[in-house]
Amino acid sequence: MFDMIPFTSRSYKPSTIWDPFQEFFGAVTHAAATDIRESDKDFTIETELPGFDKSEIAVSVKEGVLTVKAEHQAKTETDDNGYIRRERSNASVERSFEVSGVDAGAISAQFTNGVLTLTLPKLPEIVPQQHQIEIQ
Repeated sequence: MFDMIPFTSRSYKPSTIWDPFQEFFGAVTHAAATDIRESDKDFTIETELPGFDKSEIAVSVKEGVLTVKAEHQAKTETDDNGYIRRERSNASVERSFEVSGVDAGAISAQFTNGVLTLTLPKLPEIVPQQHQIEIQ
């Protein structure tokens, strides 16, 4: 349960200056720090998404994979407004989790102070029943 599927993170490029470190290791990425807790009735996922608004966050479940995606578009302004350097721009973060064994239709979400809290109720455990067959 909850085997982490490798996250993907799309990030911003703060400058267009050639950076050999970035070229070797790839683009600067920001992973959404996530904690997962389990109780008898459910799982709780808490993901830090600082700087994002609730409207910029999408949560979906498809084929047993829960995906949390947040995208932030920088405001485009006609003038430079006195900026000397500008590093906060477009940002995108995506995390995926395998969530078999949960009731996907009953997942609830809450976003408070930059932390997305998802509650995933567990499906009831299916106990195989034994049927006695009468021999004629």
